[in-house]
Parts: sequence; C-alpha cells; structure tokens
Amino acid sequence: MNKVFFSAATLAAVLLAASGSRAETLGPVTDALGVVKITKGQPIQIGGYSSQSGGDTNQGIDELRGAEIAIKDAGGKVLGFPVKLLGEDAQCTAEGGQTAATKLAGNKQIVAVLGPSCSSGARVGAPILWKLGIPSVAIGATAPALTAADRPDGFKGFLRVVPNDLKSAAFTASYAHDKLGVKTAATIHDGSPYTEQLVRAFEKDFIAKGGTIVASEAVSPTDTDLRPVLTRIATKKPELIFTPVFTSTVGFLMRQKDEVAGLAGTKVIGGEGVFSANVIEAVGPKIIGFHIVGPSTDLFSERFPVFVKNFTAEYGEAPIGGFSAYGYDAALLTMAAIKEVGKTDAEGNLYIGRQALHDAMMATKALPGLTGALTCDTYGDCGAATYAIWEFTSDDQSSFAPGTNPKRIFP
Repeated sequence: MNKVFFSAATLAAVLLAASGSRAETLGPVTDALGVVKITKGQPIQIGGYSSQSGGDTNQGIDELRGAEIAIKDAGGKVLGFPVKLLGEDAQCTAEGGQTAATKLAGNKQIVAVLGPSCSSGARVGAPILWKLGIPSVAIGATAPALTAADRPDGFKGFLRVVPNDLKSAAFTASYAHDKLGVKTAATIHDGSPYTEQLVRAFEKDFIAKGGTIVASEAVSPTDTDLRPVLTRIATKKPELIFTPVFTSTVGFLMRQKDEVAGLAGTKVIGGEGVFSANVIEAVGPKIIGFHIVGPSTDLFSERFPVFVKNFTAEYGEAPIGGFSAYGYDAALLTMAAIKEVGKTDAEGNLYIGRQALHDAMMATKALPGLTGALTCDTYGDCGAATYAIWEFTSDDQSSFAPGTNPKRIFP
C-alpha cells in the first residue's frame, strides 16, 4: 500500500507536455485540456471506483449506490442527456486503485470520476485520471497529503466531499483529552496513507493539548499476530490506543489486546473505515464497548432521512454510516458542474470542456448536499465535517444499525 507508481516529477512533466497538446475546439467549445462530445441520445458517462471486494466491501458498494440515488433524484438526466455511472472495483489498495483508474481512463467518453474509497487508491489513481484531464471527486479518501498545498501536479484534478483527516484528528484529540481526560496515548497505523497521516495528525493535536504520545507503532495489513506490538505498547502504560486501521487488523487487535498484561482496561478508538457490520464479525464479542470516530449522520442535512428511505426502498437495506451520503454528494457536485459548463450545438449534441468542468467543480460554493453545504477550497477540500464518537453495543452482526449499534455517545 506504500508503493508509489509514478514520481511527482514524472507526473508533472507528463501533465505539462500533455496539456500543451490537448487544447482543441469541438462544436461551440474550445478547451485547453480537450473536449468531450456526447452525441444526441447518448449518455453522459461518469466513472466510479470504490472498494467492492475485500473486508471493506460494504463501504464502497454503499458509496456508489449513493451516487446512483443522486442521479435518480436528478431525473436520471443532466441538460436533457441521460447519465450513466460506470463502476470499477478499487478494493482498498494502491494496486486496486491503479487498476481501476487505468480502466476508467481508457474510456475517452468519461467526463469525471467519483471515488475512490481509500487514500491508498487515490494516491495512485488520481494522477492517472488527471493525466488525461479527468477530475476525480473522492468519496472516502481522507489523507491530508492528497489536498496539501505542496501536493504534486498529478493531484491538481483531485477533489473530495469527504472531510480532510486533519478535521477528524482534531476532533478525536479533543474528545480524548478534553472529554475523557486522557493524558497518555499510543497509536497504531498500517502504513497506508490514510492511517499513517491520520495518526500523525492526531499525535500532533494531542500533544498540542498537553497530552503525551507514549508509543507510536506500525503494523502490516497482513499481520495476524499483533501481540508483540501490543506488548511493547503495554510497557508504556497508555490510557488510550488510537488506531484507525481496517477491518481485519481491528479484528486481530481487539481479540488479542486483553491477552496482553496491562492492556485489559485500556480504551481503544478506531476510525471510520470500520463503520460497518463487517467489523462486528471480525472482532466478535470483544466488539462491545469498542469506540470509533466517524461521521454523525444525524448532523447531516434535513434531506438525509428521506435519502435513507429512498436508499432502503431501492436496495432492500439501509445504508451504513455516512458513506452513501458522500457518494451522493460527489455525484451531486459533478452533475452541477456539468450543467454549468455543458453546451449544445444546432444538432443537439452536447460538448463538455475538461478544463472548464474541473474549474466549475473547484468553484463550488454552498451547494446543498446531503452531508451539509459543499464549498471547495483552493486545494479541493469540499466537505462539511460532522464527526461523532460511536460505541458498539452488541456482537450480533445482524443488529448493526447506526444509532443503536453502534450508538452515538459524543457529542
């Protein structure tokens, strides 16, 4: 998950060379990055890549389902043209992101891409898409580096409606230090951009509040025996372990933690990546009392309950957490920008300039989304932050229902 398939310098060179040769005029549109022509009667194609296999399947499936509901709410059309969503499985890995983004980039008719679910996939996939002038709107990739001021040129086409982890880290540090009164903490990440950058931000915020990080550990996503790491942590006697790792790792950690002397009573807070029924199965009885930080859906817009009803009617099950809402908002933002820049000719064909579309997406201001008002900053952060601490109350996987299992305990 740490592999870098393209260097920043290579990406910048490719983009500079490509941008100078893609400028074209088609119909009524001239655009520096090229123009997509949609013949009358044909669909506007939007790509999507998310985690659709592996331990984090629920998240990715819900995200693209949310996008499908957004398209349906728009009448299935933008500017009179049907909208078609083409989904690919990015898993939750760099390799999956590369494969999915490459497949989508091969379709010259795709105007924008929704996704991915994970920062590891975005780190590789976003530059592949932007090399061809295709902007991407992330629905789960939260790592701060993706929208940092010094990010490589390959990420200039990357936006996200899910909040930056800098906000999640600050919220979690405040909860731990100010609400729980915790003074010492340990962290565990798995080397992925999401988990490592999130724990680093948490550590910085926790220390700024006067807390002490007594241990900072890393594991591999394939590790099954976490006892050595937990034993090292136990010698430092932390009051809290913050570990936003994914489902399988959380399963081993929570089942093995109490076997290590000194950790039986240590609090653990996980991340939003395990806000699903899958983690109940992975952890088993030890899930009861496990806390995670994640989106607070009851702080979303007043339209969210209606969305949940429509989602449940469409797919026969309620959405999990807030993942589907981010998919909805990504599609909403993209369709609003298409509506703004698309132009038709006398024959009724539609033309969308790639640079114009990207610029319109980046210029989004106060767009009413499911998660709140969407406003994009200079670097592509568009999401509204609505976090909460959740606690699992039952080890029955069928009982998963945000609000009861897990239940919101803060604020």
